[in-house]
Amino acid sequence: MGIIRELPELVANKIAAGEVIERPASVVKELVENSIDAGASRIELQLEEGGRKLIRVTDDGSGMDAADVAMCFRRHATSKLRTSRDLFFITTLGFRGEALPSIGAVAQVRLVSRQRGADSATEIQVVGGKMGEPRAAGAPHGTTVEVRNLFYNTPARQKFLRSPKTELGHVLDMIARVALPHEQIHFVVSNDGRTLLNAPPASSRRERVAAFVGADLAGALLPVAGGEGPLSVEGLIAPPAHSRTSTAMQFIFLNRRYVRDRALGSAIRQAYEGLLPRGRYPALFLFLQMDPREVDFNVHPTKIEVRFRQGRRVFAAVLDALRSALAAADLAPALRPSPGHAPRPAELVPASWDDVRASSAVTRHATRITSLTFTEPPEHLEDARTQPRALPAEPFAAPAARPTFFQVHDTYIVEETPDGFRVTDQHALHERVLYEELLARSAGAGVEAQRLLMPEVVPLSPAEAAVAAELLEPLRSLGIEAAEFGTGTLAIHAVPRLVSDLDVAQLVHDLLASLGEEEQAAGEPGCSAVERHRRRLARALACKAAVKAGDRLRESEIQALLARRAALGPRAETCPHGRPTALLFTLGDLERQFHRK
Repeated sequence: MGIIRELPELVANKIAAGEVIERPASVVKELVENSIDAGASRIELQLEEGGRKLIRVTDDGSGMDAADVAMCFRRHATSKLRTSRDLFFITTLGFRGEALPSIGAVAQVRLVSRQRGADSATEIQVVGGKMGEPRAAGAPHGTTVEVRNLFYNTPARQKFLRSPKTELGHVLDMIARVALPHEQIHFVVSNDGRTLLNAPPASSRRERVAAFVGADLAGALLPVAGGEGPLSVEGLIAPPAHSRTSTAMQFIFLNRRYVRDRALGSAIRQAYEGLLPRGRYPALFLFLQMDPREVDFNVHPTKIEVRFRQGRRVFAAVLDALRSALAAADLAPALRPSPGHAPRPAELVPASWDDVRASSAVTRHATRITSLTFTEPPEHLEDARTQPRALPAEPFAAPAARPTFFQVHDTYIVEETPDGFRVTDQHALHERVLYEELLARSAGAGVEAQRLLMPEVVPLSPAEAAVAAELLEPLRSLGIEAAEFGTGTLAIHAVPRLVSDLDVAQLVHDLLASLGEEEQAAGEPGCSAVERHRRRLARALACKAAVKAGDRLRESEIQALLARRAALGPRAETCPHGRPTALLFTLGDLERQFHRK
């Protein structure tokens, strides 16, 4: 007797659900896309515990009759395809007929739908893949889908869900992906009874973008218009001064569908090449429109990855449009030196906390960058091709003691050790020093803050607002006095003296982005939520304030930094993110490389 057997339908459905439904955000994507395809003008999303407990999507779309309600939970049942040829001319967001059956296989689902003009609605319940009988119900026209207790019958999947806050962040990111290209639709999102987003129909893409990123950033975005042949490239991109610490605020839409493509990502990097420092990324919102026959959306069940028939032409068109927009913009204000600079502090990492606050590496970094712009060539520079280099006519002096350390490429510190030498990453070590100081102060009397003359009002995206709501106390312990100022806005009253020279709004956005990225990593055992947030914020602040690669240090600053390393002991071996701060090389290593042994 053979050992190969056909899986029961219920088991097969659970396996297939894993390709489509990964977390609450996956459910939201599929349900909201169905609402858009149904012609909805208003979509309301209600969540409990970030979607772990409840996801309810209500729309005013076309609705379904009783026959379609009974059919919609069957696998590969869809109203959007008829023949295989339709796969090459996809104009809807959904088309595979997998979403509702996949959701029904791993959750408790209730669907109520009513067509316009129908006498009543139709309700059906699906629990763990088992479908009940449709029955008449009372409801307004449109469709409501309730999804409760996601993965209740697959504990192995359920235990991989993250905290409600993390899952909520993913849901809000997903809402941005579907709402930004559909500015004609009213979107409302709430979690545990609190409204997080209320985005009415917008008259322009800029207005819709402002609902998600705030009016300040939206107003600074540069318009993009270009394309080639049947491909249209439009959108809004940020000037270099409004960069971010990650690519989380990069949205690319193709025929109003959020997509990811390596070639398009490469076009973005090349367009901004030379305009952004390492580790900074532009915020952008690109809307591409092309003949559906020129692109394959059926690459993956999530429909995010696409395949272009003429990928090189698409790459070239996007790159040209981005470069043209940046070239047409007046970026000079971001490149001119500021009228005045704070004096360079005498020590980088002195023993006292007051001196640590005063030694803002960010100020020195800005001063060095702006000082590179000369109105006239410096007098001490000579053309080495025509002028011989004269030695200084000074009386002979006894040589000074040989230094045991020096800086190379304004990034690394090389020290002589008894049996070799040590190479230290100046940013990583300074980051560790500041992190330990921040933790020590925040656990005690708090980090001394610099009060702002006028509060800085910082608009937040819905995802940032969800993160910020839990961080007010940890922020205060680290010297950032913040208060909610209406929905989706923070008022900043004070910042740590350590980073008082930074742009306040940019600092807040970067801190929230860093915290959102760290939420993806494993939690820290034995830490309360408040303590975990305090440590993560301290890491982010230390990274912002530490000297950077390319910062030239004086001898006294290097000495102070190395002295602090000695005081920290083994903790100084890694930066707060786990990277090594130094590498040791022995004489034996060198002798082997030079074949002396």
